[in-house]
Amino acid sequence: MGLISGILMGMICGIGLMAAWKHMMRYRSNKRIAKAVDVKLMGCLSRDDLKKVCGDNFPEWISFPIYEQVKWLNKQLSKLWPFIAEAGEAIIRESVEPLLEDYRPPGITSLKFSKLSLGTVAPKIEGIRVQSLKKGQITMDIDLRWGGDPNIVLGVEAAMVASIPIQLKNLQVFTVIRVIFQLTEEIPCISAVVVALLSE
Repeated sequence: MGLISGILMGMICGIGLMAAWKHMMRYRSNKRIAKAVDVKLMGCLSRDDLKKVCGDNFPEWISFPIYEQVKWLNKQLSKLWPFIAEAGEAIIRESVEPLLEDYRPPGITSLKFSKLSLGTVAPKIEGIRVQSLKKGQITMDIDLRWGGDPNIVLGVEAAMVASIPIQLKNLQVFTVIRVIFQLTEEIPCISAVVVALLSE
């Protein structure tokens, strides 16, 4: 009697496991099919449809397919950002503070950064377009977006008045940067680099 009941229980458990496995595989198959349908529908959308879905902040590679996505570069930029930010802060201090001093209005005794940090959020490159517009030059257009968390405080000191802090917060940069490399036959093959902003 015990042997028969054991066999029956084993058969019931086996049938139950098989039914559960079949149900799980059917569920996963249906999920994969649904994802494939969604991907296919997204692939059928035109550029205008994608612009409507994304709103005003659609990346350049949607509007202009010649822009290439560079996810690998964004990963490296995130890792390098602490070092880039530190170097950028030093460059900003060295280049901007003398200009502030030169154009300091009368009555102001000092214009200096009391705090200068570019934050921990790295910029994101949405796409890059490389073209050769002139012989001996390589032109690179970079669609750059940065919604950073900088901490920039400008200390303004005036005669007979305590220091007044002016803080820059919620800095967001959305622009296309054009980098032009002037080529030469000598190592390192680049004689000059020109950087300009193509959009406001």
